[in-house]
Amino acid sequence: MDRSIIHINVADFAVAVERVLDRRLAERPVIIAPQGAARATVYDMSEEAFQVGVRKQMPLGRALRRCRDARVLPPRPHRYGQAMDRMLRSALPCSPLVESGDRDGHLFVDVTGSSRLLGPPVDVAWRLGRRIQGDLNLAPIWSLATSKLVAKTASRLVKPLGEYIVDPGDE
Repeated sequence: MDRSIIHINVADFAVAVERVLDRRLAERPVIIAPQGAARATVYDMSEEAFQVGVRKQMPLGRALRRCRDARVLPPRPHRYGQAMDRMLRSALPCSPLVESGDRDGHLFVDVTGSSRLLGPPVDVAWRLGRRIQGDLNLAPIWSLATSKLVAKTASRLVKPLGEYIVDPGDE
């Protein structure tokens, strides 16, 4: 039996959580970084900031030179942890085998052998993505593959939005 691993990824997770909490941040460049620190680095950034060259761990001063109109927000790890806990609770009805990242918007859900109970893995992935979007108002990317590595790689192919299915043997 081939394994069925779903990878759920909310792109730019910290920014996505902040945008749920403040709708005014939608579609504008956002950088999450500690303010006032002499050597502050970028914790996370929106797709708009990424497109102009801002990267994680980049010094904040350099990031602001590349993206002058960015809104800078302080990191709020407790909020990202709460959102991850809610994502995890959304995934648990699909499988007891769920691995989460460290407040980064990634989940791996192993639905191997659950087709008789939950339906085909692709349907489970689709429902899980819709559940997270409905429960948290976050738009996850999802992929389905036979391993975590392939599933995560497939998710990167459709970033920032979409889904990708890698059939067994097509890795």
